[in-house]
Amino acid sequence: MDDTKEGLLLIGTSMIVLIVFLLAVLAVMFIYRKRKLEHQEEIEDMHERFSRELMQAQIEVQQQTMQNIGREIHDNVGQKLTLAALYAQQVTSDNLESLKRITTIADIINESLSDLRSLSRNLTDNNYLHIDLYQLISAEFMKVQAAGFAQAEIHTTHMKIQASAAVKSFVLRILQEFLQNSVKHSGCTKLNLDFQFEGNGLAIQAADNGKGFIQGDGAINAKGIGLGNMKRRADIIGAEFTLESTPGSGTRMKLYIPAHKLNA
Repeated sequence: MDDTKEGLLLIGTSMIVLIVFLLAVLAVMFIYRKRKLEHQEEIEDMHERFSRELMQAQIEVQQQTMQNIGREIHDNVGQKLTLAALYAQQVTSDNLESLKRITTIADIINESLSDLRSLSRNLTDNNYLHIDLYQLISAEFMKVQAAGFAQAEIHTTHMKIQASAAVKSFVLRILQEFLQNSVKHSGCTKLNLDFQFEGNGLAIQAADNGKGFIQGDGAINAKGIGLGNMKRRADIIGAEFTLESTPGSGTRMKLYIPAHKLNA
């Protein structure tokens, strides 16, 4: 009988030891897994911070470079074109045909000078650092209408959208590229811009009623470096970029920025 009790006691003790051992193993595995996840989160957080800092540095370098180019255009190229226009206007000729050609040359120089001045202002303008995203983009669309290129309509339920300087800079360049392509190549008469919050992010949609183009494989890159740059800029700020175009039905662009990326 005593042997039976001792046997049962030994078995019970062994089971308790085994259970304690298994619990200890599970606890160690749980702690290891938790620390591993925490370590991965730390690495991801460090990577995200590094990416933001790198992007900010790139933007600062880009801004400085654009300002230098803008000043060079204004101070050097602009002055030379101004001088050339003055010389052309002073040339006189008894030949009516020659005089027409000289006048045409002067007009071309003045038009180029105006374009360069506009470019210089855009390159050196940092106003987007101080205004919200909606005002920034809507002002860009209104410039197109003011210039008489196309009728511009803006639709939104949010008149104030805060975003980081990085997001504003890249979104502005993307929209400028779209507008430039629409005005120069599509022959559009109408442009639409739509700001809406969808799900957990901001959707910016732009569309023209131009002639459109045929989309094939790799359509984003098929139409030149401009559209490729739009996609790359969207990737940098963590946004989703889509572009759709149908011959005869215009072109539509959508930029979706997750809410947590707006002020990153």
